[in-house]
Amino acid sequence: MTPLVCDVAIVGAGPTGLTLANLLGRAGVSVVLVERNEGTVREPRAVSIDDESLRTLQAAGLIDAVLADVALDYGSRYFGPDGRRFLAVEPSGRDYGFPKRNAFEQPRLEATLRAGLSRFAGVTTLFGHACESAAEDATGVTLMLRDPAGAAVELRAKYLAACDGGRSMFRKLVGATMTGSTYRQRWLIVDLAATKERLRQTRVVCDPARPLITLPGPGGIRRYEFMLRDDEDDAAATEPDFVRRLLAAHGPDADAPVVRRQVYVFHARIADRWATARIHLAGDAAHLSPPFAGQGMNSGLRDAHNLAWKLAAVVKGELGDALLATYQVERAPHAWALIRLATTMGRVMMPTSPLQGALVRSAFRLAGLVPPVQAWFAQMKYKPKPFYRDGVVQAADDGLGVAGRMLPQPELERPDRSRCRLDACLGDGFALLACGRDAQAVLAAVPLQALALPGLSRLAVLPPDCNPDPAQAGVPGGRDVAGLLDGWLGGRAALLLVRPDR
Repeated sequence: MTPLVCDVAIVGAGPTGLTLANLLGRAGVSVVLVERNEGTVREPRAVSIDDESLRTLQAAGLIDAVLADVALDYGSRYFGPDGRRFLAVEPSGRDYGFPKRNAFEQPRLEATLRAGLSRFAGVTTLFGHACESAAEDATGVTLMLRDPAGAAVELRAKYLAACDGGRSMFRKLVGATMTGSTYRQRWLIVDLAATKERLRQTRVVCDPARPLITLPGPGGIRRYEFMLRDDEDDAAATEPDFVRRLLAAHGPDADAPVVRRQVYVFHARIADRWATARIHLAGDAAHLSPPFAGQGMNSGLRDAHNLAWKLAAVVKGELGDALLATYQVERAPHAWALIRLATTMGRVMMPTSPLQGALVRSAFRLAGLVPPVQAWFAQMKYKPKPFYRDGVVQAADDGLGVAGRMLPQPELERPDRSRCRLDACLGDGFALLACGRDAQAVLAAVPLQALALPGLSRLAVLPPDCNPDPAQAGVPGGRDVAGLLDGWLGGRAALLLVRPDR
């Protein structure tokens, strides 16, 4: 047979694989996306998308289409068994250009991401194709597929991204072992097509007798998650009568239309090895998170953004293939930090005894009496931000404390008074960003060609009280309307080199 040939093969068309395919397609890389199912998912799965993920989808050029199906900006409220609230987490900041917590429907998101691939002539999708084997050699990977009719299909790629989920067939190929733990507790997930619950926030009931979480969604949908007791059988727990009794006992939705009933066991695990020279694990293939922090899918989208620009630079010959060795170095510590956060949040949500629950609630109420501590929880400052200490980052102390950190995304006002998010002004590749009152003059003096980076753009960001300099009209720039970047830098001038993943 004549094999299909591409730069990057992606196995798995979930959110991670679809996002990676869009980012690579936008970068001009030839991609074949392989998915064993006939289409994207139709049933609810992930329901929470954060600001970092929305920024990644902005980089994929799909943010407006995605936001059309997202309920932006909601928080969480924690209650004891007596119904008294002891903690509110309702962040108001938009450090990366979007609200920190948002609700979405995975089927709609995946449909949008799949439709986005039609923009790229170099991206081919093979739905209904099962990957039966893969063999790596010095120059690439050969995959043997089976199409919907049962015929064999050979695919040859320079690199392979394994986005095939928690039961990934590629972990063995890369020599990976999953470390961590699996939760003993089982949870019943109930998705509703409509709700009478008026609370727009997530409601978390930390009751030792029956911990539960109920989460809002766009378009009036809602999810309930109930922890099952040891004596409750999985099959019996998904029976309609059992589900109705739980709904009736914990809210106004006893008669709501049920879309899905599913029992889950959750994992807190991460692969010790993410890659060989040609195969890279991403998403659930590399790490599995408990749901309590809502970061499972979001961590996969972070993988996609980190891996996409590196694969693009390597296959286009712009940077050496040693660049790919930094993928796990950068992503694994942050992915594990979020898994640990989810594990800690699970301990709060699932008290093992009435005494432990009472002590936890008392501690949070006391903390709420100290404004800085209360703000630390309310604004989600406990969530680990992306911070790369090793990899493609400046290792030396920069004097500002910003090297290796994700760049904030302020709203800029351009000289024509139009406004845009920072990333839309930066473009898709590397960028040289000057910040301060003299940012335009600083950039005008920098010879960009000396940096020898592909697609390097430049942008001057001025403080909120400073208009552009007419004498430097040839240097693109804008005014940081709310002073977000100025505050991040402590009011200091800076010249920053920014990666494609910001």
